[in-house]
Amino acid sequence: MLRAFFHLPLAAILALAAAFRLWNLGENGYGREYYAAAVRGMLQSWHNVFFNSFDPGGFVTLDKPPVAIWIQALFAKLFGFSGLNSLLPQVLLGLAAVLLVFLLVRRTFGERTALLAALVLAVTPASVAIDRSNNTESCLIVVLLLAAWFAMRAAESGRLRDLCGAMLMLGIGFNVKMAAALILAPAIALSFFFFNRQIPFTRHLKFQTVACGLMIALALSWVTAFDLVPAGKRPYAGSTKHNSMLELALLHNGAARFTQPAAAAAPQPDKPHPVLYDESAVGPLRLFRALQAGQAAWLLPLALAGIIFGFFSRGKNRTRDIAIAIWGGWLASYWIVFSAAGGPFHTYYLATLAPALSALAAIGASEIWHRYRDGEAPRWLASVTIVLAISWQAWIFIGQTQFAAPSWLNWVAALSALLAMLGAAAFAGEAARKYPALAALPAGLLVLPVIAALSVVLIRPNVAAPVATVGAFSEAQTPDAFRLNPRRAEPAREKLISFLKEQHGSEKFLVAVENALLAGPLIIATGAPVMALGGYLGTDPILTPEKLAVLAESGAIRFVMIGGFSLTQRNTPNEITLREWILKNATPVDPQRWSLNPGRAGKPFRLRLGGVMTEMTFPELYDLRVKPVQ
Repeated sequence: MLRAFFHLPLAAILALAAAFRLWNLGENGYGREYYAAAVRGMLQSWHNVFFNSFDPGGFVTLDKPPVAIWIQALFAKLFGFSGLNSLLPQVLLGLAAVLLVFLLVRRTFGERTALLAALVLAVTPASVAIDRSNNTESCLIVVLLLAAWFAMRAAESGRLRDLCGAMLMLGIGFNVKMAAALILAPAIALSFFFFNRQIPFTRHLKFQTVACGLMIALALSWVTAFDLVPAGKRPYAGSTKHNSMLELALLHNGAARFTQPAAAAAPQPDKPHPVLYDESAVGPLRLFRALQAGQAAWLLPLALAGIIFGFFSRGKNRTRDIAIAIWGGWLASYWIVFSAAGGPFHTYYLATLAPALSALAAIGASEIWHRYRDGEAPRWLASVTIVLAISWQAWIFIGQTQFAAPSWLNWVAALSALLAMLGAAAFAGEAARKYPALAALPAGLLVLPVIAALSVVLIRPNVAAPVATVGAFSEAQTPDAFRLNPRRAEPAREKLISFLKEQHGSEKFLVAVENALLAGPLIIATGAPVMALGGYLGTDPILTPEKLAVLAESGAIRFVMIGGFSLTQRNTPNEITLREWILKNATPVDPQRWSLNPGRAGKPFRLRLGGVMTEMTFPELYDLRVKPVQ
């Protein structure tokens, strides 16, 4: 009967998690169109599936490994390609993460603590935001949770097979998000060593070597297979300079994250601007800033209490110590790496911290309650922890709203703090022990995380880089300032596509554009091969003018569009030489034939990207078949 009782709360938590992830989901469209376009292309060719091609023509790959995208493609194959079906796999993975956290915490800390951990993860802002997108973190988190399960078993049993299981899961994770998955490996290896010191060192060395060897072999299996195929028989490796997937893994998605300089802390803009990259300065305080801390760490004081009290638990328990070591190692490893990572860094990466923070916060709350109830700790300990949590949340709230929150939000914040303060007062004396219902008052600490999570449910975020923040309710504009007005964008795209289809003959590609951000919507709308000349950002040296000339002469491509939206300044040597060659060897197409705003074609405009005003030009369409008059 008791187990059946606790299954009902778990079902309720999963239903709550589903509601946060499904409500109004259709507003997010196709999510990140870069990935959705790849899924559409994969439905047309197994070649595109294996090589993780961005476009149906197999011209260039995504800048990520394939496993998470394969899951999306499988879902689209089974249920059809649509915006909703692009996002649903991540919703299901998010629910799986909530369930896995429950199961992992329950195995050592009991049902009630596990339910609290699942509840915290269900409403964690970063988790809700990422599970409502088609980014790959949702898949990575599930793989990491499975690795943590094997790691706990390995540390408990001292068996090689469990250690290999944990490392093999990280190998799969590498094929989801590359080096981001391997951050957990040292914590797993050290936990296994520390809790199995009775095993001879030479055997430890053998076990670790075998497990790490298997991890590396699985991690590099797809990368190696890709690079072994001759370049002419596969797509170009996106976001690389030398057409190598190993380069993507070790440099672009690896060492470059630490060798590239990070931006200094950005000044507060006069007006809210869309979130692209995390603009916070690298350093030990990075994740303590309000925007970053508010993604997953609203309950950080409780999580730290979970580590401290968990290790010094009531009666030594090796299994509990192992769980704390794995969760704490997860939190510490990713916290350190994210604090030090330079180069392009997205705030939504912090969703990876959420499972560990949720588990540790629940463990901390449980330990504090049991110590208070059993008289094993001073009564002020619980009160001080709650007050610290209230103060921490006030710091996040003020930092995110900049004293500009609407009155209703200020009232909600004040009431949540009041509830928690009443809870602190109850714990300061005997009231919480005599009347256990009063022990629930600190649940007010969940109110602001819920409000932050609702920001991406009720307000459409920048779906390519979703960030949940209570500040969204106080901004005059929605965070997704990059979203084009559909009343203008759709008709304009339809006219362009109509013209291209009318003129399309035997060419392989419908059109070539400068980057994947421009190609994605065209691929989604048509399912036709669209060439992204420079890959994702437009900076990949895929083609030289000579190679483009060969493609034009062979009839593979006729129309090229230059200009339009870009995340870069379009100033790399390769971009400049290609543009100059097109201007010299192709003829502009009359904008009246393909554009709803013909007077704007080729005209400059400025757009704020992050905190920087960037100059761009409206698109121009060129015909490579018609030579310009000299």
